[in-house]
Amino acid sequence: MIATVRQRASFVAGLAATAAAFLLPQLWLFSLSLKNKAGLFEYPPTWIPRGGSLANYRFVLTHSQVPWYLWNSAIVAAFASMATLAVAVPAAYVLSRDRFRGRRPLLAALLVMQMVSPVILLVPIYGIIDRLGLIDTRAGLILVYAAMQVPFTVWVLKNFFDAVPTSIFEAARLDGATRARTFWTIVLPIIAPGLGATAVFNLAAYWSEFCLALVLLDSQARYTMPLGLFSFQSGYDTDWHLLAAASFIALVPVLAVFVLLQRYFVAGLTAGAVKG
Repeated sequence: MIATVRQRASFVAGLAATAAAFLLPQLWLFSLSLKNKAGLFEYPPTWIPRGGSLANYRFVLTHSQVPWYLWNSAIVAAFASMATLAVAVPAAYVLSRDRFRGRRPLLAALLVMQMVSPVILLVPIYGIIDRLGLIDTRAGLILVYAAMQVPFTVWVLKNFFDAVPTSIFEAARLDGATRARTFWTIVLPIIAPGLGATAVFNLAAYWSEFCLALVLLDSQARYTMPLGLFSFQSGYDTDWHLLAAASFIALVPVLAVFVLLQRYFVAGLTAGAVKG
C-alpha cells in the first residue's frame, strides 16, 4: 500500500514537473506582454509586473498587421489540413485494407519521405511552385504544406484503419454495403478520434511553420503569423514587449483548437496504441 502511494506520488510529481516545464515559459511570455518598454529591464525581474496593463495587446491588434497575419495563418492552416486529410484518408485506407504489388516499397517510401526535412527541399520546392506561378500566394503555401505532411498523416491514419476489426467489414459485406458505403458510413465514424488527433497535429505544424513560408512568401500582406512575428524585429531596436504580446496572441488559436478537440486528441492517441 505504501509502495503504491509512493509510486503514485512520484508519477504525479513527474507530470507536474513536465507541465511546469511547458507552462512556465508561456507564463513568462504573458508577464512580459503586460510590461512597458522600461519594465523589461527592471531588476529583479517580477512575474507580476507593477502597473501591468493590456496596452500592448490593444496596440498590436489596432496599430499593426497582427489581425491580418492571424487571418492568413487561419486560412492556410485550415485549407492545408483539409487538403492533407482529403489525400491521406483514402490513401491510408487502401494501404491498410488492400494487399497489392508494391505496397511494402510504397510504405517504406512514405516513411523515408516523412524523415526528410523540408529545409533540404527548399530549392526544388521553390522551383516547382515558381513554375506553377504560385509564388507569394496562399494557394502555393497550402499546396506545399499539404504535400509535406501527407506521408506522416498516411502513416498515422493507417494504424487507425489497421485497428478496425475485420469482423466489421465482413458484417457490412453480408448486409450488402458497398465498399464506398462501408468506408463513409462505418469506418470513418469509428476512426473519428484518429482524424481529430491528426488534425490537431497538422494544424499545430502549419500554424508554427516558418522556413517554407519565408521562402515562398514575399509581400507582407500575405505573411503568416510566424513571419509577422519575425517582422517585429529589426537590426537596431526591437520592441520586445510588443513582440511578447503578439506572440501570446499567436498561441491563443492553437490552445483553443486543442481544448476544443482535446477529447478526440486523447481518444485518438489511446486508440492508436491498440491494434485490433
